Amino acid sequence: MEIRRIKGVVKDYAWGNSDFIPSLIGGATGGPQAELWLGTHPSGDAEVEGNGHLSALIHDDKSFLGDRNWEKYGGRLPLLMKVLAIEKPLSLQCHPNKEQAEKGWKREAEDRKKGLAVSYQDDNEKCEMILALSPITAMCGFRDIEVIKADLAAVVPGAFARTLRALATDIENLFMSLFSLPEEEKEAILKELKASLESSSEPSWEGLFLTRCGISRECLVEYPDDIGCIFPYLMNVVHLQIGEAMPIVPGTLHAYVFGNGIEVMNDSDNVLRGGLTKKRMDLPELRSIMHFSSLNVEKCTASKDGFGRVRFSSPSPDFSLLAVSSGTYEIKKDPIAIILVTEGCVRFSSKGESLVLDKGEAAVIPAGLEYTMTVRGSAYISEVPDA
Repeated sequence: MEIRRIKGVVKDYAWGNSDFIPSLIGGATGGPQAELWLGTHPSGDAEVEGNGHLSALIHDDKSFLGDRNWEKYGGRLPLLMKVLAIEKPLSLQCHPNKEQAEKGWKREAEDRKKGLAVSYQDDNEKCEMILALSPITAMCGFRDIEVIKADLAAVVPGAFARTLRALATDIENLFMSLFSLPEEEKEAILKELKASLESSSEPSWEGLFLTRCGISRECLVEYPDDIGCIFPYLMNVVHLQIGEAMPIVPGTLHAYVFGNGIEVMNDSDNVLRGGLTKKRMDLPELRSIMHFSSLNVEKCTASKDGFGRVRFSSPSPDFSLLAVSSGTYEIKKDPIAIILVTEGCVRFSSKGESLVLDKGEAAVIPAGLEYTMTVRGSAYISEVPDA
């Protein structure tokens, strides 16, 4: 059959939980399994059943992308689909747009040849969206500067009067100044923050979601010496119920904190970090790509498409995310897609052939194929819009 099973690549980052991805695909190790990659990025190229890597299949067979998208994207899949299993806060991070990524990749070419540390892993922008498979808590974008100041004055009054009030002329100055403070002042701020949170009666959880002070408490456990622990008071805290999705556009500082979800993004691994990390930070480059205005976070809208699937509004023209639940769907001449079954099974029928995917299995569907899809459970589809 033209639809081909694929096997994703598991990443065992320390912030992952140990059970969600194994509950989906098996293979429990007892350690963290943070991400399942379903795409063609060199850092995690999926395997095609009986036919090597997904990148080679798509590059060598134009029918999978379709002629127009093959030419548009140079024979590569422009999206990357992931499963995220988040137990601990990820690093504060920001992603570049296409122009920034191309310039950064070119600028660091000689450093890569020398084996030096670089900020850009490829020349692609990284726009993304995440959909909650369980309740998710995240931080996304900055709050209004006056709200930030009011909260800092309440949670670290001594540090605010001594240092932070003068720095909080605007969001950009406060953000950059926090990292350049003398180490003894950072230690004093974190010490006061810890004492304030320990004495606070505010709960860490509201139902299945972490509160703002709960996030800071978690951060202090994981990164006790990192000034990023105060950033939950600078940023919007966002709660996603199961089935809700949120877009992240390039230039937006964010961090996923807790929960499990489906993530779709450009085929990129460009991550510039801004705290809550032991990894390399390039603050001048981060500053050059980041938006410092306050952000009113809006979730993705959802609507039925012409085939009856739920389509979520996408922040990028290069990818979309769809959900299907139990039912039968007649699909005609759709673009290339990756499908992952999260519950039950999905049966495909096309040209007298059939293929069944069970829970945890994934496949690539070529462009232009006409098929019947019978779902008993639920599945998620990431696809490349037609050129």
